[in-house]
Amino acid sequence: MLTIQSKSHPYAVEEFVDLKSALTPFSRPGVFCLADKQVYSLYEKDFTDTLPAERILQVEATEQQKSFESIAPLFVWLLKNGLKRDGVLLVVGGGVLQDIGCFIASVLFRGVRWELIPTTLLAQCDSCIGSKSSINIHSYKNQIGTFYPPHRVCMTYSVLKTLPWDEIRSGLGEAIKLHLLTSETAFVELMKDLSSVKENPQVLPKWVASSLEIKKVYIEQDEFDKGIRNILNYGHTFGHAYESATHYGIPHGIAVSLGMLTATYVSSRLGLVTLEHFQQLKTQLQPWYTPYEKELKKVNLEEIYSAIKMDKKNTKDSVNCILTKGFGAMEKTPVHMENQLKPMIRDFIQEHC
Repeated sequence: MLTIQSKSHPYAVEEFVDLKSALTPFSRPGVFCLADKQVYSLYEKDFTDTLPAERILQVEATEQQKSFESIAPLFVWLLKNGLKRDGVLLVVGGGVLQDIGCFIASVLFRGVRWELIPTTLLAQCDSCIGSKSSINIHSYKNQIGTFYPPHRVCMTYSVLKTLPWDEIRSGLGEAIKLHLLTSETAFVELMKDLSSVKENPQVLPKWVASSLEIKKVYIEQDEFDKGIRNILNYGHTFGHAYESATHYGIPHGIAVSLGMLTATYVSSRLGLVTLEHFQQLKTQLQPWYTPYEKELKKVNLEEIYSAIKMDKKNTKDSVNCILTKGFGAMEKTPVHMENQLKPMIRDFIQEHC
């Protein structure tokens, strides 16, 4: 069991054999559940065997639903159906529903207890810990949010068997990022296991656990993202822009893989790493993003630039990118948007996508 020390409250990541056993403790009165509609359809019997139907709300886990404008009916449903200040909000789903549930729990009654059952690999190996919620407003991605950790994370790896391959690849994008932040040895060991993960999915729990151990160090030191935790955004400035410009045609973790490669290309152009380092990383990451890189050639570059400009970490003329000097050596670096970043992104997409 992994325990995270938060300024708000400590919370644990506990393992359960399957979804039904993870849901069973929540059958008590006062618990209301927001469930990913797709997860509910796959595991309906597990839900109906453990939770009263009137306390489950199925939610479409889409970027459109994860907006300030779209979540008001969820607040109303919870209040209308009787969630109280001393109740529990249970969230069952991936990162989108986690953002929605975390945001609701953090502001409803000025903070209600919430617990999480993450059902995607992306949520399990990254977003399930860390306290952050991010909500979209109009065309602005992740510009509204709070810091409010779950009170418990209930982990079950059994749900991974129903995920499509691209959802697995998306989750592994974040796992790869976390291991690039540590050392070449950790990265090489991970990539060796991942080379056969399709045939041997039983290796996934090992790397979920390893990913959370890495992230735990950053979020306990800098829970509110004011310093060293910024490093966890490696690949995200570009990845978020790629998601936005393709209207979410690229899954998040796959966009992060492309974003990490872009960040490494920019690093090589600025002399922080060698071109050989970039080429080696490209070879290693290619199986985890192909063929989505082709989507970047279909979009207007101005859409990508515009999305990057909206990143909340920017200053007036520069973009604060997390760049790399090699394995385990990432740092925040301001890059001038017009003179440096725009031509580098253009060249990256033309030459490497």
